[in-house]
Amino acid sequence: MKKRSKNLQTVLNILRDEANGDILSALKKMAKDYTMTWVDAGIDGKQLFPTTSKDIKNDMEEAYVIKGRQYDIRNIAEGDGVVFVELIESYPNPKTRKVYRTPLVLVLEMKNGKIRTGRHYLDPRLSGKLLSKIQIEKAYKNNKGSMLVI
Repeated sequence: MKKRSKNLQTVLNILRDEANGDILSALKKMAKDYTMTWVDAGIDGKQLFPTTSKDIKNDMEEAYVIKGRQYDIRNIAEGDGVVFVELIESYPNPKTRKVYRTPLVLVLEMKNGKIRTGRHYLDPRLSGKLLSKIQIEKAYKNNKGSMLVI
């Protein structure tokens, strides 16, 4: 892989922070006005485009406590002040230990080397299913495979 830009490295590092449950390190990679929006209808199917609250640290505590999270990065692209990441997020249910796998795309807008805002694109109908690695691979026909696993 060629040399990574500062923005791209910041994005990879924050994904690593999430996988490791390291909220304090992740917060250092976010702009003060950071927001994330999920481009879907929310868990209840009624809240269109849910977004982070003003208390980002509290929001992160819910997701970052999950041990065993993994990111299988398939494609990365960047432009002027934006990084796109196509990946498969895998994480175990803390109670059942069954692994959920969800293909998704992140669009992250950068400012001064930090993530300012982002959009999280996924199909919530898939994120609630226990998809096997074989099932997930059907979405990646003719793909060269993992670029990086975090």
